[in-house]
Amino acid sequence: MPSLNQGVKMRSGSGMVAALALGVWIASFGVIAKPQRPVWDGITPGDRLSEEWWAQKHEEVLDHIKANPDVGMILVGDSITQNYEKSKPPDENFQPTWREFYAPRKALNLGYSGDTTENVLWRLDHGEVDGIHPAAAVVLIGTNNTGWRMETAERTEHGIDAVIAKLQEKLPQTQILLLGILPSGVAPRAVEANAEVDEYLAAKYGPASGTPGAIVTYLDIGSVFLEHGKLNESLFYDPRLPQHGKPLHPDTIGQRMMAEAIEPTLEHILNDSARRHLASLRDVNTALIPVPRLEMDSYDWYKRHAEILALQANLDPQVVLIGDSITHFWSGEPKSARVSGPEAWKEAFGGMRVLNMGFGWDRTQNVLWRLREGEFEGLQPKTVVINIGTNNLTGTANARSNSPDEIVAGILAIVDEVRKRSPESRIIVMGVFPRGLEAANDFRAPILKINELLGRALAGRPNTSLLDIGSQFLSPDGTLPTSMMDDGTHPTEAGYTVWAKALIEAGVRK
Repeated sequence: MPSLNQGVKMRSGSGMVAALALGVWIASFGVIAKPQRPVWDGITPGDRLSEEWWAQKHEEVLDHIKANPDVGMILVGDSITQNYEKSKPPDENFQPTWREFYAPRKALNLGYSGDTTENVLWRLDHGEVDGIHPAAAVVLIGTNNTGWRMETAERTEHGIDAVIAKLQEKLPQTQILLLGILPSGVAPRAVEANAEVDEYLAAKYGPASGTPGAIVTYLDIGSVFLEHGKLNESLFYDPRLPQHGKPLHPDTIGQRMMAEAIEPTLEHILNDSARRHLASLRDVNTALIPVPRLEMDSYDWYKRHAEILALQANLDPQVVLIGDSITHFWSGEPKSARVSGPEAWKEAFGGMRVLNMGFGWDRTQNVLWRLREGEFEGLQPKTVVINIGTNNLTGTANARSNSPDEIVAGILAIVDEVRKRSPESRIIVMGVFPRGLEAANDFRAPILKINELLGRALAGRPNTSLLDIGSQFLSPDGTLPTSMMDDGTHPTEAGYTVWAKALIEAGVRK
C-alpha cells in the first residue's frame, strides 16, 4: 500500500468518478444526487461509505496507522487538505509543498474531498486517530457545511466545536491548530456564513477563551488570498477547470502560500525548526499574516493583550490609539512601565477617555492578530489613530523585513478591520515617523515611499486620512535631533508634543 505520509493518489474506476463528480459539484454548486443520511445538523456523525473511493481511503488510513503508529502530526479536513495528495502540474501540483512542510514531520493526511463536520466526526469515531499520538493537529473544516450543504453559520460552528471536542477527547496531549474557513468566491450566502463562523472561532478559541483540555490555537490566514481587500481569484484553480467553477480550492501557488502562512504558528506549537520561517518567507506578504508576539521585549505581551480586553469591556473610549512601542510608550491606559510623554498626552487627551493599544515591537501582522482576537471588539470611538509599520522595516530571526508595498498592504488591512468594526469612526493613519539620526540613514527612503503610497491609497476613503508629520521632527538639513528622538526611533517629551499638537490641529479633541 502506498504510504499515506507521502500522499495517496485517488484510484481510477467508479470511486474516482464519484470523487471527481463530487468535486465538480462542490466547486460549481451544480445539482447532482446528494449522499443520503438521516440528519444534517453539523454534530451527528455520518459516513459516506456508499462512495467507493471514500470507503477505500478510510480503510487505507486505518491500515496505515496500524503499520505506522509514530505519526508526528495530522491534517484534518476536506478537499483543500486532501489536495496535498495531488501532483498534477501546473495548477494542482501540491506534493512538493507536502514533502517540504509535512512529510518530514511524519504527517498523516486526513482530508477527504466533500467532507463536512459530520463526516469528520464519524471518521474520528471509527479509528482514524486510534493508537497514534501526534504532537499537533491542523484542522480546516466547515466550507462544505456552509457551501453545498447550505447549513447556517450557527450549525457549522457547533460542528467545528464538536470536532475540536472529539480531538481533545481522543488526543488529549495533541495541540490543535484550528484554521478559519478560507475565503472563496462561492455563493454570497456561504461567504457571509463563513465570515460569521470565523468571527465566532476567533472569539471561542482565542487566547483569552480559556478552552480546557488540549491547547487550541486559532489562526485566520484568509488575508493571504486577498488583494486590495478583494478575493484574488488567480490563486484558485476552479475557474480554470473546464466547468469554470467558482474560486474555492487554492491552486499550486495558493496552497504553498497557505502552508507558509501556517508555518510560523505550527513551528511554535511543535517547537521544531520551521520549513520556511517568517524570516525567510518570500512567496507571501508576511505583513498580512496575523501572528501573536514575535519578539521578546521588556514587558508581558500577552498580559497587555488581556489588560486591553478587560479595559475595553468597561471603557467607552472617545479615542483609540493602535500601534507599536511609539504609541505604547506615550502614556495612558493600560499603564506602561515606560512613559515618555505624559505632558504631551495631557495636552492631547486631557479629560478624554482614551485607550492605548500600542505594543512594543509590534508589526502590522501582530496588530491584525490582536484585532482578530478581540481587541477593539464592540468599540465605537469618535477617533482611531493608527501608527504602525516602522518595525516591519526591521528583519530579525523571527520575521523578515517587508517592502514598502507590503507594509502599506498591512496598514490598509488594519484600516479595513477597524472600519468593519466601527463604521462611523474617524480614522487617522499616521505616516511612519522618520528613523535614524542622520539624513542618509537607510530607513529614510523606504519610509518616504511608505508614506507616499499611503497617501495615494487613502485618498478618497470616507472619514479616513493620512497625517504625515515626519518633517516636523527633522532639522532643515534632514538630521533627527536627539531632543526629538533620543534613540533615533522613539519620541521624547518634545517629540510627543509635536505629535500631540498635530492631532489637536487635526481635530482629535473636537
